[in-house]
Amino acid sequence: MLREHAAGGSRELVNWSLRTLVRISGNTGDADLGRLDRTLRRGQEHQVYEALRPWIEAGAERADYSLAFALARAVGRRAPGLSELQDLLWQAIRYGDEPTARTAVGLWLEPPATRDERVARVLAFEPSAGALAPVLRIVTRHRTDLLDPLLADAPPYGRFLAKGTPWAVPVDRDVRRWVPRQQRAAAGHLEKLRDDPDLPFFRRAEAIAHSARIPGLGSGLVRRWTDADDVVLAEAALAALARTDRPADTLPELLAHAGGDRARVAVYAATLASRHAVPSLLAGQVRAVLLAPDAKVTSRKEAARLAAGRLPVPRAAALLTEAYARPGTHVDVRAACVAFAGGLLAEEPVWDMLRDAAGAEPVLRTAVLRVTPLDLPEPHRERYARLVRDVTSTDDADTATLAFDALARWAPWSPDAPTVLAAAATDLTDRLSWRAAANGLVTAAAGSARGARGLRQALRTLAEAETTGASAAGPAGADGALYDADERRDRPARRRVAYLVALLAQHARSAAGAIRPAAVAAGELLAEYDAFVPQAAEIAVFHLDLDAEPERLDRLAALMEGRPALAARTAAELGDRLRRQTLEGDPDVLLEAARRLTVHGGHGQGLLAAALTEGIGVRTGWAAPWRQQLRVLRRHPVADVRDAALNRVTAYE
Repeated sequence: MLREHAAGGSRELVNWSLRTLVRISGNTGDADLGRLDRTLRRGQEHQVYEALRPWIEAGAERADYSLAFALARAVGRRAPGLSELQDLLWQAIRYGDEPTARTAVGLWLEPPATRDERVARVLAFEPSAGALAPVLRIVTRHRTDLLDPLLADAPPYGRFLAKGTPWAVPVDRDVRRWVPRQQRAAAGHLEKLRDDPDLPFFRRAEAIAHSARIPGLGSGLVRRWTDADDVVLAEAALAALARTDRPADTLPELLAHAGGDRARVAVYAATLASRHAVPSLLAGQVRAVLLAPDAKVTSRKEAARLAAGRLPVPRAAALLTEAYARPGTHVDVRAACVAFAGGLLAEEPVWDMLRDAAGAEPVLRTAVLRVTPLDLPEPHRERYARLVRDVTSTDDADTATLAFDALARWAPWSPDAPTVLAAAATDLTDRLSWRAAANGLVTAAAGSARGARGLRQALRTLAEAETTGASAAGPAGADGALYDADERRDRPARRRVAYLVALLAQHARSAAGAIRPAAVAAGELLAEYDAFVPQAAEIAVFHLDLDAEPERLDRLAALMEGRPALAARTAAELGDRLRRQTLEGDPDVLLEAARRLTVHGGHGQGLLAAALTEGIGVRTGWAAPWRQQLRVLRRHPVADVRDAALNRVTAYE
């Protein structure tokens, strides 16, 4: 109410709003006027002030400036034009309590045109205001001539800074604007804070970090603490070295800690400092760490990353391949060389290293898989995809699982990927990684015709194994080769077909368009096997294109002939699909399909017609043609169809 009527509204409504706020919270400080500077016409802020003036002045007499603060925030950049409001803010600085004065200082210094002059007035009135953040921002950046009192031997104790409180002017990038005298004074203040044993460690570490930013002095101030006994201070100093005015000069010192207990911080700081180093000098420093046998593994891995990201490609490739091939190199360091080599593929020795890693121990094979297709330029993708394919030949199940997942992403550049994935998914001797291969196969089927062929190949192999009872998993000639209700396995080929069908159904719910052609072809293949008709029907009901091929409903109904339970289950799935996909299918086309299925008179046809009638009938608000269709179904010759139609309701009592 106050926000809407403060400008040009009824004075009675404004007064009522403010009285209500006072009754609720005891004062007008909770008044939220919104962003009036965005809604008021130019000059209308004066009307708002006049409407609120009695309440603002009454509050000021009680040293309550909350409504004045709320108005200043609401009018934003227009506040400087309200001279009386500005006078009230200065009055709050002079006579308000400490919290009130802090708020008033921030609001009074907001106008850019006058803040430089006003900050001098504030400091002249109360020097301890130099401890306030709004004042410090202006003094350290624009009015550096006012810094000297704040950098004196004794801090400016007073109203805003209690006597005896450890304090120093915070140092940031603006310290470069200060004169050398002021920089030396700031360094002295920070040194006192660093050396104060009574301060918490985080305050002392903060002082070390600030010291690093002082030009010409920062490096020397920080280096005194890099070997401190206290871990917090030593690590703060190492981290601060990378933020001095000459970070490249600190790189040798940071890398020297790569083999010590501070490697975690030092190597990260070295990464920051390396951005400022000349590559010709950086190469030697990184090489010393990468090839040092006594350096920590983490540090050597970080050195490999620095080499790949900071050095020229030929130098980086030579260094990483040398470290990889060096006898005695830790396997994790070799893996890092492989993982960071994605940007160095223009050098042939790097490919030799990657080929070796693709056939080596699991940790190196896994490093090969860390590169994704989008990490590489197009000319290198097909060649790298062959490396990923080679990784899948591992005997380690965990690595194979990762490799099959990765190979699916590389399938567009690997003609052999669908064949490899299909072979792994149908290998009944593998009981650990076949699911990853099946997942990858379905992903590949959604992306290319080769993938779709691979999916059909896998389904045919599994269906044949199930149908003929020939299983590579069982002993030759044994009666249990099919593993029919065995203690540990039960028809593994059938289980894998069911898993692939479930994946296809899952894709139908999320992104049906891409995989629909492959799924429909897979369903037609399974329909050739009597044992897999339910799976074929499941694929069909999920992937049938109701917009383009509603006539396939007739073929689906014929497929379920003699299977009443399957027909009921499939009709229920079709109904659920129509409820989920509210824009799928043309009602007029589907009405003709429903009538055609109804006229057939069969059990499956009738249940599908009932599912169509309910789904589209509800969608159209039970339009007259669909109500007539429902009446016909309620007189269907099959009892199950009549019951299904009678359970549909067009209007409730």
